[in-house]
Amino acid sequence: MSDSRQPLFSEAVDAGLLGGSTVAIWFLIRDLLAGRPLLTPSLLGQTFILGEEPPVTTSIDFGAVILYTAAHFLAFVAFGFVVTALVRAACRSAVARFALLVLFVVFELAFYVFVQAAASGIGDYFPLWSVLLANLFAALAMGYYFARLHPELARALKEEPLGA
Repeated sequence: MSDSRQPLFSEAVDAGLLGGSTVAIWFLIRDLLAGRPLLTPSLLGQTFILGEEPPVTTSIDFGAVILYTAAHFLAFVAFGFVVTALVRAACRSAVARFALLVLFVVFELAFYVFVQAAASGIGDYFPLWSVLLANLFAALAMGYYFARLHPELARALKEEPLGA
């Protein structure tokens, strides 16, 4: 059993907000360097929340930014619950550790595939390297968070990483 001092709800919300913030900061930095702050959430909000196809790329739709940001963080908090449950199980089970690995791979590719398939008008704004780095940074931040809360997971990974 996990010796975490945090309740499941709190741990999951914290992990989700940490992962969501990491991705949001990555894309904010990318947008700032390109001279188009908030372009990413504007495009995603226009496309996936407001259903505008093609989205406006010449200006920022602040309503779309707010709506997408809310949806983004809600999705990450939901994801945080899945990851937290798996991390707690992974402290005891090699199968759950393997499930975390599979989840990481799916997490890395899901957003990119979704954007490329669902929104041909904005796919060019999200090169594979950028999406992979954003998700990798989020996974590392969440992984560090869980490693601090669950030192028994590190011991389990050393003894029997993905099963015998």
